[in-house]
Amino acid sequence: MKKSLFGIICFSLLFSVSSCYSVFSGGTGGLVVDAESTSTPKQGIANVDVYAYIDSETRDSDYNSWISGTKFCPKASYYGHTSTASDGSFTISRIVWNSYNPAFGKDADYYTIYLLFYHENYGLVKDSTIIISDSTSDTVYKELTAIRKTTALNLSFKDVATNSVTANTITVKVSVPQTTQTEQDLSPLVYEASFAGSGTINISYPRWQSETDKNSNIETAPEVTIVYYQSADQVDWKACYNGGETGEDYSFYDETFYTEGIKKQVKNDEYSLVLYGKATVLSVPVLSGQYIGSSTYEDDGKIVTMFADINQNGEYTYDCGQSSTGAQTLGTSSQEKHGVFSALGQNVTFNNETYSTKYFTLPVQLKVLDDSTVLVTKNMELRTDIDSYNVTIE
Repeated sequence: MKKSLFGIICFSLLFSVSSCYSVFSGGTGGLVVDAESTSTPKQGIANVDVYAYIDSETRDSDYNSWISGTKFCPKASYYGHTSTASDGSFTISRIVWNSYNPAFGKDADYYTIYLLFYHENYGLVKDSTIIISDSTSDTVYKELTAIRKTTALNLSFKDVATNSVTANTITVKVSVPQTTQTEQDLSPLVYEASFAGSGTINISYPRWQSETDKNSNIETAPEVTIVYYQSADQVDWKACYNGGETGEDYSFYDETFYTEGIKKQVKNDEYSLVLYGKATVLSVPVLSGQYIGSSTYEDDGKIVTMFADINQNGEYTYDCGQSSTGAQTLGTSSQEKHGVFSALGQNVTFNNETYSTKYFTLPVQLKVLDDSTVLVTKNMELRTDIDSYNVTIE
């Protein structure tokens, strides 16, 4: 109950000194349920705002001021208010009115209270009830029919290179249109959340576009706009095409994507959608292996270097490290394997935001050196979706 009701009490008591009417108070309560619930009893609706007015004109003025699709905010000065509990029940314990001709003299009276029920998904609905002074009547039973629809939008963010859910935290913004045939100027609702690879957003929108659609049970299937991006100061993953819809094009979306997004039409109570991206900071695969010259200890003590052509233009200038060859004991025997090297490319990365394939094919050049003399040169291509390679240089 708003504090203004205290003013009603004070005013009524003062005025009654010089008049012949009496002041009474009482309360009301009851249950608000979903009209389309199939359970017995019907499912109660939580968080319904219940407003009580002492005259129909004030109630109707507030009702008529509401625009469908917007939040209801009463404009009246005096009203009672509460919200329904998780089971749909509610109580407004004290409503004050005055009467010149009480039904039971100065001892008791009954009065018609005018109600409004508001919930985002059920709209604004009118009703009324009769209350009796000095008691709280638990007589209101109201069934509401949803005028909005909620869809659980299940989102997965996958790497096109591996078709697995990314380990990155992704922020997604979903813009959902709210217009109907009678309300054309409403702005879209924008839902925003961040997920570690996957998650669900519940989106809400008008259930029907018109009374004709409602009567024909044709529910809205809105076209939503989706923008998503990595949540990090240092971005190393960006949204891209998934190839299937674009003729094997896996290129990154251009900058207009982050303002225009992609369009998807959602239907039903649940809708699943896979959104794709790929790395912009690529790791050089780690190379290990063996240099085979003489197949003896003479193959030990050599230097193996690896340089990459990160621009794929024939210039091997990107240093990916070096390793010395040595002997390795085979199992538990005393036999040794010579010319063994490892860890080329370990912890080496490079940037690329232009490749249009699922993964980047990295040309590398290996050289085996004895002091400054090049003994062997080996060119090969590595896929950045493969973590490691084992190679033989002969």
